[in-house]
This record gives sequence, C-alpha cells and structure tokens, in this order.
Amino acid sequence: MNSILTKEDISKLSQNLNADNKAIAAQKVGAYYNDKNITVRGHLLAEEIFRILVNDVETKVREALSDSLKNSRNIPSDIVKALINDTESVSLPFIKYYSDLTQEDIISIIDAQNINKQKAVAMRKNLSDDITQYIAEKCPEEVIGVLISNESAEIKENTYNLIVDRFPESENIKKNMVYRSELPVSIIEKIVHSLSEELLRRLVFNHNLPNNIASDIVEQVKEKATLKISEEYSSDKQIEELIHQLYASNRLTPTLVVRSICMGDLKFFEYALVYLSNTPITEVRKILFNTSMDFMIRNLLRKAYIPKAMFPAVFSALKVIKDIRFDYKKNDSKAFAHKVIERILSYGSAGEDLNEEDVNYLISKIS
Repeated sequence: MNSILTKEDISKLSQNLNADNKAIAAQKVGAYYNDKNITVRGHLLAEEIFRILVNDVETKVREALSDSLKNSRNIPSDIVKALINDTESVSLPFIKYYSDLTQEDIISIIDAQNINKQKAVAMRKNLSDDITQYIAEKCPEEVIGVLISNESAEIKENTYNLIVDRFPESENIKKNMVYRSELPVSIIEKIVHSLSEELLRRLVFNHNLPNNIASDIVEQVKEKATLKISEEYSSDKQIEELIHQLYASNRLTPTLVVRSICMGDLKFFEYALVYLSNTPITEVRKILFNTSMDFMIRNLLRKAYIPKAMFPAVFSALKVIKDIRFDYKKNDSKAFAHKVIERILSYGSAGEDLNEEDVNYLISKIS
C-alpha cells in the first residue's frame, strides 16, 4: 500500500467517512509522521489529525492509528495517554512497542490493574530495574512469569528475591527462572531444593553452576528417584533388598535417609538405620517409638553417622508419625513433609536451639 496520503485519499474521506477509509488515512498519516523529511508544519498537522482519529468511534480506525504509531518517537503525551487508555485491541501493541513511554506512563498502566496491559508492559524491551521491581511488587503471578521470560528486562537479585518470596509455591515462576539465560547464584541456591527433577536437569543444562551446587542437584535427583522406587515396594523384604543395594554401592547417604523419614517412608528409614548402625530391625523399631528414650534415638542416629544438624528433622518426622498415625501407603507424602517442616519451624521452642541456617538446611533436605 502506498504510504503517502494523496488527494485521492482526502477525496475519499470527504465523500465517504467509513471506517476503512479512515483506517487507511490513519496508516498513511502515521507513515508520513515517521518520514525523516517531514517539515515542522507537517508534524503539527499530522498530530492534529491524530487527535481527531484517536477519538474516532470506530475501533478499527483507532487500531490502525495505534499500529501506525507504535514505532514512532516523541508523540505528544495527550495522544499517548489516549492510546494506552483505549480498549485492549488498540492499546496493547502500542504499550508493548512504543519506546518513548515515560516511567509515569508505565506506572499508570501497572496501577490500572488490567492484566493484559500489565503483560504488554512486561514484554517491553530493555525494562529498567526500577520498573521490573515495581512489576514484581504490584503485579500478579501471570504477569511476573511474562517478565521473567523477557530476556532484555533488567532483573536484579533483590527483585528475584522479592518474586520468590511472593510466589514460593509457583511452578510457573520457577520454570521461567530456570529457563532464563542468566540467574544469580544466590537465587539458584534459594529455589534449587523446591524444583522438580525435570527443572533440576534443565537448571544444570542452562546455567554454568558452581560445582558444589551442580553436584547437590545431581544427588537430589538421585535421592528423589530412589524414594520413588521405594514407594512401589510394600514388603519388608523388598525394602531391605533395596537398602542392601544402596548400602553396597555407597549410595545410602545421610541426606537420603533423612529425606526418607521426612517424606513419611518409615520402612526405608528403619532398614537404613539397620544397615548403617548394625542394629537389628526389632531393636531399631523399639528405640524409635519409645517416647521416653529420646537419648537412645540420638545414640542410634550417631551410630548410623547421621549428622547432628539433621536430628531435629528426624525427631519432627517421628513426632508427626506418632501424632497422626501416618500410613505411608494411604497418605500424601508431600502433605506429610509440610507437617514435618511446620514441626521443624517450631522446634526451637521445644528446647532445641536452631538458628536460621540450621532450619534452612533441614528444610532443603525435605523439599
């Protein structure tokens, strides 16, 4: 289509003010406005035409105007505000692509709480950290996911922390973070223990992780896979055979053993202690459920080389099992783990001195 507004176009407008003719005129005036050879008078004339078209009753006309102006520069603020406050079909392309939106414009769009307009802001190129932080504070999860997927947006560590704290259970947020090309190591450490196996593998693949974090991820994936196998077994014999294989291959690690009890897999935990502490199963069971002999449980854990820092997690899990008569085969292991976490968080008030680092460490072994 010829981008120059001709006498013929003006003639058509004067004879028939239909939406098609006005839309064509909007596109051509927009192209004329962006021409590097436009005169000052031409600029002013085009802007007066925009002010007329931006109030046109036909949505099609305003859509054409928005499309023709989205790649323009230095449009008068009254025209900009009219376009961003219009219906979505008019405003969204303009909000997403018009590069000269001011910070005030962007904040007003976010504050208006139209989720699709917020998404259009989150898609804009080269968003500053001030804006990404404001989006992280004000917008819903769906918009935050779009923001994280925007590789050109500047997102600093404090903004990531804010997002993780606002949406700690969101799989979509975690997925978008994992797939982002760059992620601060501190944020990786913060989310790593709550990721699915698929996202853990993707995290290792996408990011150049420090060796200790990469190794921890690999070990966590192995442990979760092992406990999934244990879920399928019902008899003591099957569990004992699995434990024997793990013990023989040096894979019966303290973290795996503690993770098992914190997920409610009591049989796995019992037979692990049998092998690690060289204690008969009957004795292990007698010790674990004698509430008046906590010191014997501690001695058993020491014999099994379970680190002292993990004791509160074990005691919390045993307490939950006793309180709710947990049946691993009939209950949700994730729900059980959440109960254990609640116990750990209140453990300090029960006579144990746990600092924040200890708590985070224990929870990481359960998640």
